[in-house]
Amino acid sequence: VIYEELEEELAKLLGVPDVLVFPSVTLLQIGVLPLLTGSNGVILGDIAAHRCIYEACCLAQQKGSQFIQYRHNDLNDLAEKLAKYPLEQVKIIVIDGVYSMSADFPDLPAYVRLAKEYNAFIYMDDAHGFGILGKNPSSDMPYGYKGNGMVNYFDLQFAEDNIIYVAGLSKAYSSYAAFLTCGDRQIKTNFRNAWTAIFSG
Repeated sequence: VIYEELEEELAKLLGVPDVLVFPSVTLLQIGVLPLLTGSNGVILGDIAAHRCIYEACCLAQQKGSQFIQYRHNDLNDLAEKLAKYPLEQVKIIVIDGVYSMSADFPDLPAYVRLAKEYNAFIYMDDAHGFGILGKNPSSDMPYGYKGNGMVNYFDLQFAEDNIIYVAGLSKAYSSYAAFLTCGDRQIKTNFRNAWTAIFSG
């Protein structure tokens, strides 16, 4: 019951239909990313993305997906690589919300436009932004309000903008849990089948 309550409160904070809680961001990544791409998908990862994302992408590659890295925050390099794949092929653009070693962050609206052009999804690990950055940033509150993450900071939409949002409670909240957004119950059920959700003890 406590997990269901946590999922409900996180969904309200983010403004999404549902979330699924995992024990940690690392377990979430290595369970979910291979599920998303299947045996024929393509992952395009920022070269500066967190190590746990890199390892998850390598696992997906072992299961048949392609894994390509592009230069850090370089949308031109990313566009060149996206253009090589058919529109109907599953493509996941992997980015951090806030990069842990440099504290910079991507131009998320520009990523959304590019992803829509090439029929791709954005997979954002916002472990370092969630709880700090939030909606309605201003000169008085440059980080925004509520700490509900980079998507709200940029006033974007999760489902409509094809963003799969991942974050955790281990940074700003100093607690052991992670989650990802789910557009509906069926999507949540699919993610719940990730092996790291089932065998996480």
